[in-house]
Amino acid sequence: MLNKFFQSFHEPKGSDENTFQSDLYNLIYEIIIADHEISPEEIDLSSELVEYYFQIPKDVNKQEFLKLADKQHFNTDLSQFTQRLKVSLSYEQRMDIILICWQVLMVDGIEDQLETSTVRTLSTLLGLEDKDFILIRNRVKDSL
Repeated sequence: MLNKFFQSFHEPKGSDENTFQSDLYNLIYEIIIADHEISPEEIDLSSELVEYYFQIPKDVNKQEFLKLADKQHFNTDLSQFTQRLKVSLSYEQRMDIILICWQVLMVDGIEDQLETSTVRTLSTLLGLEDKDFILIRNRVKDSL
């Protein structure tokens, strides 16, 4: 009986690509929702950047981010998503995720502390070094 209970916590069977995309959307959505405001600019920019860095069509990305927003989705444990991405992506690809997060964070020109804290947490969970986190942050802030 306990075996069935524990099995209920396992991921549903599906393709690795769908899991990857779902994990990616969940992580980036955390930045969108971190300040408790979801703006169309954040959704649009996130959708464009995921298309640019991961070759997933913008309209698919936008639809997935809007689904998360409609469900009023909130992650309490980011470690499951980040761990899967950490083992399946290269270091450079994980840096791209943090770059996307910083660009979304700064879309309104305001460095919100909740958003910054969330990006820092994601960066740590994805296994990025502090120097790379700072490099990405500075690059995005200097481009404004």
